[in-house]
Amino acid sequence: MKKTIKTISMVFAGLALTMGLTLTSCKKGDTGPAGTPGINGKDGNANVASSSIKSSAWTYNATDKNWEISFTYATITQSIIDKGAVLVYMKVGSGYNQLPLTYYPTENYSTTLEVNTYVGGVTILAQDSDLTQGNNPGEQTFKIVVIAASQLVKHPEVDLTNYKEVKNTFNIID
Repeated sequence: MKKTIKTISMVFAGLALTMGLTLTSCKKGDTGPAGTPGINGKDGNANVASSSIKSSAWTYNATDKNWEISFTYATITQSIIDKGAVLVYMKVGSGYNQLPLTYYPTENYSTTLEVNTYVGGVTILAQDSDLTQGNNPGEQTFKIVVIAASQLVKHPEVDLTNYKEVKNTFNIID
């Protein structure tokens, strides 16, 4: 019986030695010459989301006497509302102006655009100064930018009213 146990032990020891030699003597295959390094691209920012939205889907709210347009935006979470930022800009000419925005088509008449932000989206409201049903605002282009609190802390100097500065600071790709 002792001889059988000794033989089995010797077989296992031999197998272990063979496996050890086999595994440690393996050589990685040739990989070929190294290629030239590529050009680094511009890093994005996972803590900032942005979209450009063009729409004319306004509806008139007779109770509040304003035109409304809503956009679903899943990136707007409770955490963003509590500690981050939701910025909405409207295209005016070739640039973007942050909402709220009041403009004066005439000296005594104005239209104000405001934003209501909520978990999952934004609603933009357009109201005329005389509180009557003005013209439908028509097709407009908006930029929605959602910024996490961690990014706001990293960039306290950024002028959030200036879309170009926000775009450059947070690496927003149009």
